[in-house]
Amino acid sequence: MYYLRLFFTLLILSTMSISSAWAEDTVELPLTKQSAADIIQVESKGKILSVDKDNADKKVIFLIKVLHKDGKVKIYKLDALTGLPPK
Repeated sequence: MYYLRLFFTLLILSTMSISSAWAEDTVELPLTKQSAADIIQVESKGKILSVDKDNADKKVIFLIKVLHKDGKVKIYKLDALTGLPPK
């Protein structure tokens, strides 16, 4: 499951970089609350409910709460420095 999410996150980031070359809208690292929410919104296709910043093991981690179409709420985590889910 971790590798599948990692693959899709990298795919989204690479797609955003390619499309941003035309739109001049890139995702820069470290992530901000807004860029973390944008990545997860594209990945999950759900509604972003909240974005919280947490400091874990000397890393900044964003916790993004998403409401999915089936009514389930899921919390996604992204490392601000890498843009990937933390290990």
